[in-house]
Amino acid sequence: MHDLAALIAMASLGGMLFFSAVVTPSLFHALNAEQAGRFLRFVFPRYFLVHGAMAAIAGVLALSASAFVAAGLMFAAACILFATRAFAVPIINASRDAMMAGDGQATARFNRWHGGSVAANLVEMAALAIAIYLLITA
Repeated sequence: MHDLAALIAMASLGGMLFFSAVVTPSLFHALNAEQAGRFLRFVFPRYFLVHGAMAAIAGVLALSASAFVAAGLMFAAACILFATRAFAVPIINASRDAMMAGDGQATARFNRWHGGSVAANLVEMAALAIAIYLLITA
């Protein structure tokens, strides 16, 4: 179970890193801001759902293998991913819409929530990386 949990967590972490480092920046080079934004609005809810599910599944497998710290880290990552999808993404999207409509206060709200979601994503990736290390060295 250790190996399968680590493999799922590695796949999730790899996907998160690839999306953050390659896909998102490439979108803004290949598409105009409106097209890139539309694509990201479509993808991000699914991104958080899929990676949250992967972290939760890996957490269950780690728990069944008595890797309690690794399981806790993956469950924490899953909770943050699901919460980001449920709460931050709608606020970020509404703030972006308000910015485009000329609401001056929306820019600060967008920047705050977007920055928070980026920070949360980094925390999730760190938690997965530590859990992977714990699983492969056990």
